[in-house]
Amino acid sequence: MNNSDWQQWHFFVVIAEQGSLNKASNELGISQPTLSRQLYALEKSVGNCLFDRSTQGLTLTAFGQALLPQAKRMQESAFALQRIASGQQHSLSGRVRLSVNENIAQYYLAPVIAQFLEKHPQLSVEVDVSNKATNIDKRDTDIAVRMFKPTQLDVVSKHLDDIPVHFYASSEYIKQFGAPATIEELFNHRLIGFDRDRQFEDKAEEYGWSIRNEDFKFRTDNIPLQFEVACAGGGIVATHQAMASQYNLVKIDLGIQPQTLSVHLVCHRDLYQNSNIQALYRFLSEQLRFT
Repeated sequence: MNNSDWQQWHFFVVIAEQGSLNKASNELGISQPTLSRQLYALEKSVGNCLFDRSTQGLTLTAFGQALLPQAKRMQESAFALQRIASGQQHSLSGRVRLSVNENIAQYYLAPVIAQFLEKHPQLSVEVDVSNKATNIDKRDTDIAVRMFKPTQLDVVSKHLDDIPVHFYASSEYIKQFGAPATIEELFNHRLIGFDRDRQFEDKAEEYGWSIRNEDFKFRTDNIPLQFEVACAGGGIVATHQAMASQYNLVKIDLGIQPQTLSVHLVCHRDLYQNSNIQALYRFLSEQLRFT
């Protein structure tokens, strides 16, 4: 086995995880022909096929299955080295990457980032806005604001706040349609919710409610748009108490306990030694507020 390098083994792991060259190339951000050539070169180097090809995609051969656990350990070691190397930087210049969800980006983050950039003019901040949790281990982000308590052992985390979530509507909507007083009445109103994202359905099941995304009168996975439609009188939405108060939405009292979102600031322990990352982490922990 010669002439194979780390990058080819990294590609091998991603292809095995994705199950096809097309999905793996999208994940890696390279072209499918380039990825195919790299895989062929690796197979030539090891002298054996790593995958069986079919119209259904790629499946590991027995030889590939035997190599995958060690390749994953190699991948984890490489990521760890990258994190530790990044953590040795001391000057406050360069870039820091932050991951937040749509509501945090739209309604809470802007003034905090503006203050941070004023304080640290040599630093650049990149913000990835996604409702899916980014992978801190793989350096998809340096710092993340998560709406759940982290379970990883190798992270630094701080509990920032608990955000109450209620149902709200505009005063115009309530004047026209009235306010529901029970869950049964709520489901007969013009509800605003998700399209393909199933998080509301999953939470409804915990409460014993029988509701599906198809029951919403307005559906979108863009959470700020849900909120803005409610502000415009389009219906009833479940949203943050602080946001609703700021935009004068009226709370719908259904006689139930509100859900709370536990907000946590998270960074990989290796990266926290980086002075740039530590500066943004500490600033967010002090300045980012949800009330």
